Amino acid sequence: MIPTTQVLTVPNRRWPWLGSVCAGVSINAFGGAIGLASGAIDLGADAQARLPMSSAGLAGLALVLVVGVPMGMAAALAFAGGGKSGPLAHMAGVLLVAWVAIQPAVIGETSWLQAFFGVIGVFVALRGWRMTVLANRLEPCNA
Repeated sequence: MIPTTQVLTVPNRRWPWLGSVCAGVSINAFGGAIGLASGAIDLGADAQARLPMSSAGLAGLALVLVVGVPMGMAAALAFAGGGKSGPLAHMAGVLLVAWVAIQPAVIGETSWLQAFFGVIGVFVALRGWRMTVLANRLEPCNA
């Protein structure tokens, strides 16, 4: 009989629930970036002035690069399976938490969405870290 930890950390194991969460965050990040760049999301004059170079388009690009792309890549790897799912999910979760922590300081406003996505970021980061630790325990030592 195979121990449960070994079954959970098979390098080719797919993680559809993790892929779904990461894909949802990525889609939201791309949608938010499109909204910012197009002007559909109005931050208000005060928040707009606090953005780097007062550019909502630049803020949207940063959102895509810091959150959308890493979460999208983590989703693709989680759906496909493979040994890099854990480390990439961990990195994407940490980047999301960093974005959510820095964003209120930049724009000077808070929202319940920041807390919601912060919790998701912590969850994804911890799950990715746990997947990585368990996978490393199963690899044979090459000493």
